[in-house]
Amino acid sequence: MAKRVSRAIAVVAALPLLALAACGSGNSGAGTSKSGGTAETATAKRMIQPYLDKPSAFPITQLLRKSPAGKKIAYMDCGTPICALFYQISEPAAKALGMTLTRIDTGQAADTVGSAFDTAVSGGYDGVFVPAIPPSLWQRGLDALHAKGIPVVTTGVTGADASKIAVRQVSEQIVKQTGELLAAYVVAEHGANVDAVLYKTPELPFVEVLSEAFQKEMKVLCGSCKVRTADIPAASLGSKAPSIVVDDLQAHPDTKTVVFGVGEQANGLAAAMKAAGLNGVEMIANSPTPETLQQIKDGSIKAGLALDLAVIGWTAVDSLARLTTGQKADPGAVADTPPIQFLTKSNLPADVSHGWTGYPDFAKRFTTLWKSAS
Repeated sequence: MAKRVSRAIAVVAALPLLALAACGSGNSGAGTSKSGGTAETATAKRMIQPYLDKPSAFPITQLLRKSPAGKKIAYMDCGTPICALFYQISEPAAKALGMTLTRIDTGQAADTVGSAFDTAVSGGYDGVFVPAIPPSLWQRGLDALHAKGIPVVTTGVTGADASKIAVRQVSEQIVKQTGELLAAYVVAEHGANVDAVLYKTPELPFVEVLSEAFQKEMKVLCGSCKVRTADIPAASLGSKAPSIVVDDLQAHPDTKTVVFGVGEQANGLAAAMKAAGLNGVEMIANSPTPETLQQIKDGSIKAGLALDLAVIGWTAVDSLARLTTGQKADPGAVADTPPIQFLTKSNLPADVSHGWTGYPDFAKRFTTLWKSAS
């Protein structure tokens, strides 16, 4: 296995996608209240402080004992940019372990998702990785995989039957936490002077969980703040989403704080905002994409609450390596504690085109845990 890992590390090092830059260690500048030092603002500042200058802890710590070489993993590609990104991130991890990661296109309709999971169930796969597909579309497939003893790992999936999913990354717990942290950031920045909108994408159930947590925490921290929500359909991401945002803000001129439930909603927005002459609107994005990070760097978006997608992807593969060989998943994976951090213009690296990781040595960290497996 050591030779395979060494070769895989070299492959990872050569992949532009995974040459992810670390964030800087400077102060993010968050938490400067424009309305004075109320107790609620002070609470909001305390909530976000641990995530301003460094990422939260690296989640995986236990050695892999048995090699998963030869195991076949089905990757269920939902067709969105984030699903495509997770496949690119995860494939080198699978290669490092001698596993085969096969992409199966699911689409976003019930019939195509159902057919794709039929393929996963009957295709001789040892494990299945499911990113951001509403569980209502693949419950039958989950039942069939569980009945056959095939482990399932998810990311960005909420509302699924947890008893049938071995590891759930970016599930209800972390999504709820990010919603609360986004609310705290808004209040830390503005105190009671907030008229905000949170944009949701109905096809992504986790965004609804985030939205509910955000609105609830806003009420706790700032009872006088105004908060509403608006929808950006999944089909509009990467195309009509900027015009939806512009139209909404023009219809609500008092809204000066924008929160994106997922970074993809903001792709292409800077040019649309400039063309519309919309100024004085402060924006923050959850899980910013490389394009969103560039807008933060350019100053058109104030900040992003970043999830370490590279570590999440490799954690999913690490979990499947353990589960397909009769081992337990690492407690950090089960606990769903991926690294997160607030990113602003002041702490972004020069190159954000490949995204962000709080741990640029993540491949070495994982392969160190894997090298003794036999």
